[in-house]
Amino acid sequence: MKKLMNKTIAISTIALAMVGCKTDTLPDKNGNSFGQLALVGEAKVGETLTTTLTDGNGLDESAVSYTWMADDVAIASATSSSLMLTAEHTGANIKVSVSYTDNDDYSEKITSNSTADVLINFAGTIDITGTLESGKLLTSTLLDDNDFAPQSVVYSWLADSVVIDGATESTLALTDNEVGKTVVVTATYFDLDGYNESLTSEATAAISSASANTPATFSGNLMATVANDVNGAITGTVVVSDDDVNENMAEAQTDITTTFGMFSILATGEWTYTLDTQNSTVASLANENDIVTDTVTINSTDGTVAEIVYTITGAKVFAATKAAKITDNMTDDAGELRYKLSSSDIIKAGKLTVSFLKEAAIAKDAYIGLYGTSTSTSNAMIDLRIQTDGYVIRDNNDVDVTIPFTADKWTTVEMTWDATSASDTVAPLLTLTIDGTSVTTAPFASVSSSLSDVAVGVETVIFKLGDNGSVSGDAAYYVDDFKLYADIDGTTIQFEDDFEGYADGDSLDTDNAASPYNSSTAEAFVKQLSASGSGTVNPDNLTAKITDNMTDDAGELRYKLSSSDIIAAGKLTVSFLKEAGIAKDAYIGLYGTSTSTSNALIDLRIQSDGYVIRDNNDVAVTIPFTEDKWTDVEITWDATSASDTVPPLLTLTIDGTSVTTAPFDSVSASLSDVAVGVETVIFKLGDNGSETGVPGYFVDDFKLYSDKAGTTVQYEDDFEAYAEGDSLDTDNASSPYNSSTAEAVVAKKAK
Repeated sequence: MKKLMNKTIAISTIALAMVGCKTDTLPDKNGNSFGQLALVGEAKVGETLTTTLTDGNGLDESAVSYTWMADDVAIASATSSSLMLTAEHTGANIKVSVSYTDNDDYSEKITSNSTADVLINFAGTIDITGTLESGKLLTSTLLDDNDFAPQSVVYSWLADSVVIDGATESTLALTDNEVGKTVVVTATYFDLDGYNESLTSEATAAISSASANTPATFSGNLMATVANDVNGAITGTVVVSDDDVNENMAEAQTDITTTFGMFSILATGEWTYTLDTQNSTVASLANENDIVTDTVTINSTDGTVAEIVYTITGAKVFAATKAAKITDNMTDDAGELRYKLSSSDIIKAGKLTVSFLKEAAIAKDAYIGLYGTSTSTSNAMIDLRIQTDGYVIRDNNDVDVTIPFTADKWTTVEMTWDATSASDTVAPLLTLTIDGTSVTTAPFASVSSSLSDVAVGVETVIFKLGDNGSVSGDAAYYVDDFKLYADIDGTTIQFEDDFEGYADGDSLDTDNAASPYNSSTAEAFVKQLSASGSGTVNPDNLTAKITDNMTDDAGELRYKLSSSDIIAAGKLTVSFLKEAGIAKDAYIGLYGTSTSTSNALIDLRIQSDGYVIRDNNDVAVTIPFTEDKWTDVEITWDATSASDTVPPLLTLTIDGTSVTTAPFDSVSASLSDVAVGVETVIFKLGDNGSETGVPGYFVDDFKLYSDKAGTTVQYEDDFEAYAEGDSLDTDNASSPYNSSTAEAVVAKKAK
């Protein structure tokens, strides 16, 4: 339950609106004295809020009209001077409005400030687990949806209703004194919503005499994988469980030489393993499928034996990728890649998406241009100039592109155009988005000097480098993942090229019969790049790394908006990478006022072999999932017409490909909770019973927009402002994430 603060409200407000029967509205000129409204009580279910109204001009209390409101909606039949708070008010803020005519005939209307969100007490529970024998350890488990501070709980253990002296912890070591008796535990505390709780467990069965030793069990990080190029230590934790008192620990070991490295473990279970990368066997591992193992034996304090198995692989060999490489070493023309549609295929309204990289050594501009029937530069529908220090739309002084440009980095560009209403005098409308950020908040007009040429739509796309006088040498402008859509929504691909179908070095000019590009193409060749894309991957990129090694909960990164910032219609963009060693699902979920799994607006499950939208049997996600690869996800939602019976509408796009051709309905089990829009975003890994070990689910470039077009950023995080290893839970005071965040830390992951 969200932490609702401010337990007691005592509010006195002056009138927010005054309308007098006497026309003079200023009290110091007409003798009117503003009424005073006091609202007193605790904003908790079961409590009563009361009002006290006074007016210097006097008033007849029987003639006062009261209107109570929950989240600004009038509460039916709540028309008296007090209001008993019920469960239906939970989570809402309450205020009251009064109207009356005072004894000097002035009409008054006063509205109080709002209370904090109304709290409701969820009864806590306490249970006992453990072996019911002398010499064993009993453990109490306390749960309370209002949450509590563990250190504030006062425990007391009783045997046959008699308090056991000194037993004031959450665990109890059973002795012969308890044999033949039943045991209960009590807990008293104030929960974090201010409720005083006093709980008593069910009684156990009678405690038995001591029996044979119970062997310890081991869980946690008993397996780990490390590549042969990792020089630093990897870490993990083994959890030793033993019902026998004082035996839930490991035997400590320090700097033990293993077959392929060095190992240490503390009594508390934390271990470190450092691989010997100079070992000839380790160094000879060729790739991630070339494997050896290093097995380490550990012991609990009672002598129970377990093993930690380290799987050592060769360094991951990333698949090479191909792109179009454009240079400019001509003195009479620029280098370019030009694609021209047939006259019958001209696109009236559509979309272009493309990734580009401009190397730092290039001083001249690169360009992405859309053209109609004329390819004269000034006649372009839009011509985006990629300069050394930023972007400019050629000839357009009204649109300022403030998004920074970074050399030697892959950048994604999206352009849409709509010429359906264009003419010789009416310009087509455009949008421009760079790396997920829209340049403008609304479509803008083309500044083509020949509107008649662009009124037909787009016929030609040009990627150009330099000009007639520039020489780039081997430095290049790279273009990849070029897609041209026949509609603005990007559901129908007219043409696409990822350049993987060519051989390295192939010309893209018409001297290559297999090239689909126009004869004006010049100095454009296919280039096979390393996985780093011409060395542009940042190995020190900081991300959120989520693991799941708890047995009672899942690892997650949770961001929650304030109730006043809930987004009725908006967009989420994020990049994620799920490592190969994880068998459990990862999730990207959007939630309204409830974070119960079945109540999600949408919950995208990232499985080991594909994607599934939880509980949605009508939408099949056929886009393949690739582990150990950064993937971009975009989700939009629109709850502006949603209600208790009408679901919000959604779109889902993965790596630029839309899952459906039209928005689809949310299948939330509680439409009332999602009718407001999105309040919480959850990135989750695993479940209550999973243990991922070292492999992680990485999240980066998280952006939350307050509109579907993605023009206004409500929240964003690229995690570069933190230090590696920083916790993203609330134990880090600088973390903006919700207290339900668990096992989420800042970690490096190349991107």
